[in-house]
Amino acid sequence: MRSISRSSLLWMFVVLSFAAPAVQAQTRVDPARAADAASQAGIGQSLFLSALSDSRGEGTLVPKSPGDSDLGDQVLLKRSEKAEPFTAWIDSSLFWTDNAANVGATKAEDYFYVGGVNLSWQQRLAGRFYGDAYLGQHWYQYDADNRLNYDIGEVRLGMLAALPELRDAILSLHYGYQRITDGIDNNSLYEAHVIRLGLQKTFLIDRVNSVNVGLLSSFAAGTSPDLLQRHEHALQLGYNLKFSPRTNLSLSYRLSYFDYFNFQGREDWYQNLGASLNFVPCRNFEVSLGYYFAVNSSSNAFFDYQTQLGGLSLAAKIRF
Repeated sequence: MRSISRSSLLWMFVVLSFAAPAVQAQTRVDPARAADAASQAGIGQSLFLSALSDSRGEGTLVPKSPGDSDLGDQVLLKRSEKAEPFTAWIDSSLFWTDNAANVGATKAEDYFYVGGVNLSWQQRLAGRFYGDAYLGQHWYQYDADNRLNYDIGEVRLGMLAALPELRDAILSLHYGYQRITDGIDNNSLYEAHVIRLGLQKTFLIDRVNSVNVGLLSSFAAGTSPDLLQRHEHALQLGYNLKFSPRTNLSLSYRLSYFDYFNFQGREDWYQNLGASLNFVPCRNFEVSLGYYFAVNSSSNAFFDYQTQLGGLSLAAKIRF
């Protein structure tokens, strides 16, 4: 009898998972993609603008963009007598989605809550180079079907470099680790080590309008299960309109290509288009109201889907 390879067994597991009730689909089998989609809406990352001084020490505002979680915090501050390299924050979000399981066939609406604790560090090391680190834990809780619940822990460590040769574009290089479980004390559903390389440039049109462009590549260095190991290459676009010192509108678009090189040649094209209205009543608190529409087109039609996501996010932080 012909032997069955490990990858074939894993493929059979995925098929059986999808053949079960629809809610067991991609959100459950590949929760990292669900978490990544949610982070587009400001979940799992700081909602705050943070610090990075440009090479000339001038004050330059860089608006928040959909790539901040990968490229590092993107605000160029004026010279300050007191450095505050650490930021600690908690975030809390309530969202509605029309496709909780991320499936292409029968969709199921649901509400889900995300709560998280975060700690980041960013400091100038020498010249144009900055150290950048992040540690966070988030909990995803669905209302209608708790089989979709999962927890995600993340670590990121790397460097940023200001590039005056490219009109102060920012180059980033990070190592990242991600672990997803169906309970913080349970065995992992997904575990990944990645290397991320990014380039981001903000174009200041005037005092209230700005455009952000970013390129990001994420290379998988080790993933469990290995069937879900993948490389990602993404284009990120953002537009920011500042209504007042405390209120702004952000539009974002992300186009990502995923190469599942252990998954029988699977390739995905993922698009996410969104808008958020952000209000900062004080230095330590922010409210964000957003709507996002995403489409995933795969070489395996089994993984095609569309989804909408909308809701409210709150964050409170301190710097020290």
